[in-house]
Amino acid sequence: MTKTSANGIQSEVYDTRENWPPYTYRDYPDIKAETYESFMEFLNTENTSGKLMELQPWVSVCDSRCAFCYFPTTASSKVQIGSYLDLLKKELGMYAKTKYVKTSCFDEIVLGGGTPSVLGAEEIIDLIDYCKANFNTSKEYFVKVTGSSKTLALPKIKKLAEYGVYQMDMGAQTFDDKLRKALCLPDSAKDVEEAIKYARKLGLVVCADIMYNLPGQTMESWEATIKKTIELDSEVDCYSLHVDPGTILEKMIKNGQSPPQGDAEYEKQMFIKAHEILTKAGYKAVGHDRYSRVEWHMRENCLNGWPWGGILTTGAGCFMGYLQRFSYSNLEDINAYMETVKSGKLPISNLSESTMDDMMRRTMSRLYLRLPVSKKEFMEKFQTTPEKVFPKQIEKLKTEGLLETDDNEVRLTKKGELWKGNIAWEFAPQAKT
Repeated sequence: MTKTSANGIQSEVYDTRENWPPYTYRDYPDIKAETYESFMEFLNTENTSGKLMELQPWVSVCDSRCAFCYFPTTASSKVQIGSYLDLLKKELGMYAKTKYVKTSCFDEIVLGGGTPSVLGAEEIIDLIDYCKANFNTSKEYFVKVTGSSKTLALPKIKKLAEYGVYQMDMGAQTFDDKLRKALCLPDSAKDVEEAIKYARKLGLVVCADIMYNLPGQTMESWEATIKKTIELDSEVDCYSLHVDPGTILEKMIKNGQSPPQGDAEYEKQMFIKAHEILTKAGYKAVGHDRYSRVEWHMRENCLNGWPWGGILTTGAGCFMGYLQRFSYSNLEDINAYMETVKSGKLPISNLSESTMDDMMRRTMSRLYLRLPVSKKEFMEKFQTTPEKVFPKQIEKLKTEGLLETDDNEVRLTKKGELWKGNIAWEFAPQAKT
């Protein structure tokens, strides 16, 4: 039976909802000598894409580990931060010297990780200054810093705001303290709220990560977290929890120390509830999981340029790097990363070079990002149209009411919003149904 909310989101189309699209770091092959050589040759060409890019130095260090975390991070007690930052700058410098990067322009500098806020304010500012001095930035560019309220003390937030940081990304996850404790989150809901309020008072944009379908999470708890985030005037990255193998949470569930997640239908209803509340509050669905009331987020080039723009990602364990047809992730082990950078080689562990067929499929995955596929751009890049390349997929999805087309573009319908991950997989080499 089909269930449709008042907002037009259809909740029953596929049996299982896909939260990950194809063509992510999980699909990248191990690096091969010939692919590395091809990548280096590419870096010695001029960037003629005309797309602004994002620069991401990763500080993959945390002072505690959340139960659900799958990120390749290292405990701060086991890292010589100064040495790591020196080598992170060296890796950044290796890219900065290439022709491709010299002819590129960046409109975002994003400190990711990890928890970059484990650094002191002066260390954060020094790293940003290095990026600004060695990379071309656009006239209008923005700096974002990721952190937790445990390591973003109010004086640190003030220094970053005074320096000119534009946005603070906060791993809030939930405002339910009972759930926070169960997930080994290092701070209280009150701490998170205080940090967000202070940052907003200073004029910083705040984007709060919040998660649904947490073990033991009720619909009431989920609604309360959404409403608290809105009350705090925060942007929202709204994620469905995926329990990854090897995480603390997976072990807790297996050992009976934690209840399991809700089933697929419960997760769908949580998504629909969040979508309804946020859009009613004036947020717009942007990118894969973001809800925003900030105009800048709706036109971010790293998002809207996919897959022809680029995110230059650096640091141990980074996995979001892509430069047109090349996608990569770095060595996860921080010591192996540092030794490789010392040797003068890029510390890449997985590297994918897309064929033209791959690029056509990747272009269709714009739908997962809630972006339309421009028929004009598709024709310019591939000398054909989406309908000619993917006739069966597009017709099937139109028949099901998930896609609509006109002379200019292919785009999601409201009913397609819930199933954007599944829709992206329809265009993958081995489609999931």
